[in-house]
Amino acid sequence: MKHLIIAFSALLLAACAGTPPPTSMLDSDWSTFGYERAMKGQIAQSESRLDKLLDDQNLKSSNYQAYLTGYKKGQNEYCSQNAYILGVTGGPYNGICDLIDWTFREDYNSGRFSTANGM
Repeated sequence: MKHLIIAFSALLLAACAGTPPPTSMLDSDWSTFGYERAMKGQIAQSESRLDKLLDDQNLKSSNYQAYLTGYKKGQNEYCSQNAYILGVTGGPYNGICDLIDWTFREDYNSGRFSTANGM
């Protein structure tokens, strides 16, 4: 059981670090980065977290605002998909639609459980 927990933790950490932030400080790149994270079902990162991921640069306020704008656009698109089908196909869901559509998680779980039960 301990090995399973360690393996799961490593997988979770790898998934969180899967998409590195842009190396440029162009707002358009940060908007695209936010959009892509949301379209993968990843949670939005805080400004301080993103700043820590940058090597020798400081995240500009406009970069973070562009990130949030792109993320919101991607989140709206991600949350407009069929949650049941997302669950059936085993797509990721990390709760990013809970405040947009409270039924999303229920529909997603129905799809996941229907696959697990062989329906």
